[in-house]
Amino acid sequence: MAKHTGWFTSKVEEYCMVRFETSTNNAQIAREIKKAFNVEVDLESIRVQVSRLRIKAGKREGHTIKRLFFDIETSPMIGWFWRTGKQYVDARQIQVQKKIICISYKWQYEDKVHTLKWTKKQNDKGIVKEFIKILGEADEIVAHNGDRFDIKEIRTRAIKEGVLMFPKYRTFDTLKKARKYFSFNSNRLDYIGQVLQVGRKLDHEGIDLWLSVVDGDKDALQRMIDYCEQDVILLEDVFHALSPYVDHNTNHSVHNNKGKAYCPNCASKEVELSHTDTTPRGYIKRHMKCNTCKKQYPISNKTYLAWLTK
Repeated sequence: MAKHTGWFTSKVEEYCMVRFETSTNNAQIAREIKKAFNVEVDLESIRVQVSRLRIKAGKREGHTIKRLFFDIETSPMIGWFWRTGKQYVDARQIQVQKKIICISYKWQYEDKVHTLKWTKKQNDKGIVKEFIKILGEADEIVAHNGDRFDIKEIRTRAIKEGVLMFPKYRTFDTLKKARKYFSFNSNRLDYIGQVLQVGRKLDHEGIDLWLSVVDGDKDALQRMIDYCEQDVILLEDVFHALSPYVDHNTNHSVHNNKGKAYCPNCASKEVELSHTDTTPRGYIKRHMKCNTCKKQYPISNKTYLAWLTK
């Protein structure tokens, strides 16, 4: 199915086909291949080849789920002040409001990361309007601190520019999940990515990068876009790593008309009973395990009996 060029041998292809049966994480499979077969190719190239093979093989579970991963970068505000350090800045001191420099996004199971950027005159109305349409196509939106920052920043720019936007979206905030279910030393995306060994952010020159972008430096803008796009790739990898350990905000099995017994995360039907427990009030709870994404989830005894008789 795949074009065998150098490192991508028949054994590597067979390895992918076997892993597709139990994992939806292309990046994780790519890392396994690089280590197991001692492949001297960059990780991103391996991930792209794995993703293409998955699509050709038709082994993609839950393909009807439209899950969107995204990140934004905003410009700094410009204002009047009298000294450096911690201080109170009145809103009247602000001379130039912040805007959205770029929005990077990708759909789950797709290779390409797309980026919308402000115009040469640093106008962000067009990208806000276009991205709001994209948000409306998603069943679920994933971002790190997206509920508190990214979505609100987009909505603030939308109302400022007179662009209509839904008041609420179905979101999955990886920062909220990290804080609720784990005790990482830091909940920053870069730190979690390194701890879980799924990747890290790109290095950059700090505030000087933002200042150069505002000054109109085209090379600086491209570096910022590269930085933002890497954040989206890292975000998806962190999502997959956290996914089996946390509750989800969307039941994608019900969303895809497959019923409550199947996996709420990836909508796979490859599930089995994990264990049974009883609540203090005497209700029986069945806990299922997804053999595709490894998610464990509870269902009622009634749902379990209905599943057994199908």
